[in-house]
Amino acid sequence: MDELISYDTVLNTNMEYISLVWNEGVTLKSSDKQVIEESLQKEYNVTMYNYTYEQLIEEKLYAQQKTTLRGILLTIEKQQQSNNPDEMTIEVSKYRANEGAVALDMKLACQEGQWKVVEYGMIRES
Repeated sequence: MDELISYDTVLNTNMEYISLVWNEGVTLKSSDKQVIEESLQKEYNVTMYNYTYEQLIEEKLYAQQKTTLRGILLTIEKQQQSNNPDEMTIEVSKYRANEGAVALDMKLACQEGQWKVVEYGMIRES
């Protein structure tokens, strides 16, 4: 997630929160998800949510315009395990506003007991 957050840092300006959404196709244990969320909260010193865009709007966590959030919405959209159990590909996106979003396709590899991004490519950017 750090790799995605550090991509296009303008979207992070004055962010008040991170909302992390795990789509159903992402198969992580609850404890692993909790570790990721706690790490992000500690690293970026912001409130963590698991709200979708619609829920963020319902909670009034947007700026003057509903199309601009006061934080960033990270979505883990897809996960695909490779034949090698130590490699996988995930599709992730970061959204802040209609004119501020990015989606990346990331290849991860487990190296020395830690999952690391070994390569990524742009899917879309606005």
